[in-house]
Amino acid sequence: MAYHNIFRRITTLTSLSALVGGVLSFWPRAFVFAADASSSLNDVGTTAGFAQTDLLTIVGNVIKVILGLLGVIFLILIIYAGFRWMTAGGDEKHIEKARKTLVNATIGIIIVLAAYGIATFILNALGAGSGSSSNSTSNGTVSVEALSGSLGAGIIRDHYPDRNATDIARNTHIMVTFAEAMDIPSFIKDYNTNGTGTDVSDDTSSGTLIDSSLVKISTIDPSTGLEVVSTDVDVYFTDDLKTFTFVPQGYLGSATADTLYTVSLSTNIKTADQADAFTGVYSGGYEWSFTVGTTVDLTPPHVVSVVPAENETFDRNIGVEVTFSEAIDPTSSTGTRTADSGFQNIQTVSAATGTAQAGTYQISNGYKTITFTSTDACGTNSCGSTIYCLPANDDITLKIASATTTKSPPQADSFPYDGIVDAAANSLDGNDDATAGDDFPDWTFSTSGDINLKGPSISTITPNILGENQALDQAVVITFKDVMRTLSLTSANVSMSNKETSTGGSHEMWFNPRSVSLDATGAEVTDPINQAAVQTQTTISHGTFLASEGGKTYLYGVLASQDIENEYQNCYVPAAGPDASGADCAVDSSNPSCCNGSAQSATCDLLPVTP
Repeated sequence: MAYHNIFRRITTLTSLSALVGGVLSFWPRAFVFAADASSSLNDVGTTAGFAQTDLLTIVGNVIKVILGLLGVIFLILIIYAGFRWMTAGGDEKHIEKARKTLVNATIGIIIVLAAYGIATFILNALGAGSGSSSNSTSNGTVSVEALSGSLGAGIIRDHYPDRNATDIARNTHIMVTFAEAMDIPSFIKDYNTNGTGTDVSDDTSSGTLIDSSLVKISTIDPSTGLEVVSTDVDVYFTDDLKTFTFVPQGYLGSATADTLYTVSLSTNIKTADQADAFTGVYSGGYEWSFTVGTTVDLTPPHVVSVVPAENETFDRNIGVEVTFSEAIDPTSSTGTRTADSGFQNIQTVSAATGTAQAGTYQISNGYKTITFTSTDACGTNSCGSTIYCLPANDDITLKIASATTTKSPPQADSFPYDGIVDAAANSLDGNDDATAGDDFPDWTFSTSGDINLKGPSISTITPNILGENQALDQAVVITFKDVMRTLSLTSANVSMSNKETSTGGSHEMWFNPRSVSLDATGAEVTDPINQAAVQTQTTISHGTFLASEGGKTYLYGVLASQDIENEYQNCYVPAAGPDASGADCAVDSSNPSCCNGSAQSATCDLLPVTP
């Protein structure tokens, strides 16, 4: 059972303009045709006569034009030699000159063809290393961001700062989250796991400095034009070995000018079981850039949303989630709690026993949301997944600690942090009074003895089913009727794909879902005391769509899987719709697949090739 939605953007009219694909089967899907439209900035540049092409492409085009002209010249020589031979009238002297001209021209054409092949190979090779050519796709309007596809479709779940982010604080931490446990020596120089990849108890290390040959944080020195690689960077990681935090020992950038930084993840990075992290179409590794501003971040984080609501009663399989005002350092906010020890920066305490509940605290949603999952298995949801519960008929108190600050708040004391800090090591402002270093006030709710097994559904989607004329940067938005478990709204369960319909080929494109809670008025929840979350809205950020032009049409699909869960850990049932009008798709046992808003017996094709 699944929900699908096709939407497209076509402004260049071609014989291929009438395209649709199937949409709803076992997974919810949405499809986009990208536009033949440039950004306003590109329009200004084009109008002014400025080139929109990179240097490597310009050089390649010049070489190809020159080789093409030489090819034409040699072809003319061959025709000329043939003409002289035919009109020689048996004169051996003229025949010999024509023969030599013909041989030399033939050799010349062979050299030109060989030079063309060699030049193409070299330019493609250079493009692979520089983020162009073979790792980029362009249809003349926009280019695909090279070495980007691992974010979403590959092994990378999230990172901070975001791709192309601007005005990042000079004291920021850089964070990367992977889909599985990773090999620590791939990130820390001279680190030894002693053959036990996921067991850190026997690990040895001479320090915590970054291995810059595998994870390169770099910028370009404006005075010399040379690359400067950051080597004085400490590396820390979460207990599950999935998230790594890189902490520069000095400020990034400059106090007087913005500075562009690039983070490159090597193809030699390994997972904890020693498999290559980057494989297949993403075997080139991953790279992203962001701009560091001129200021230092001294604004402490605060809590903007808590689920469940305070002083109310909920069925005992309710989830516990806390969302902060900005990205939080995962090493301060995630961990495992046992019955009497372990992670304590956040605790979920039972009034009946007076003890913190055993479970895990995990981060998601751009490092803003922490989800608690207890270890008390209490049932199974409709998808066959285990449900975990809080104690029944109990009062539960959520406690969130701020980190001890230095003599100069809001900066927290050194690692390991004994409370919550943000991505610039500012300690939590628990009572939101603009002063760091105070704990979040105790947040209490009650549980019943019941288990809630009602699944969530979708309220609205953007773009709509079969929507046309979408912008190249069109936001993809899913609004649920329920409060969702944010930890389940990752790229593992909310994903995008693409296909060019005439060839069936696809191009590299990153994507990253982010979610916010909405109150009863539809406003984003920013005040946990005065606003209660009643819905969740998920927006999928993504690489720029390619425009449909030149006889090519690009179809983009969104898949929202049944592994998405609501606050009670019940899975999403996508076959219910909605249809194009927002109503229920009306599936049944005979027609379990919702395809473009209509129930049918057959499973839909996600991205059909034939228009």
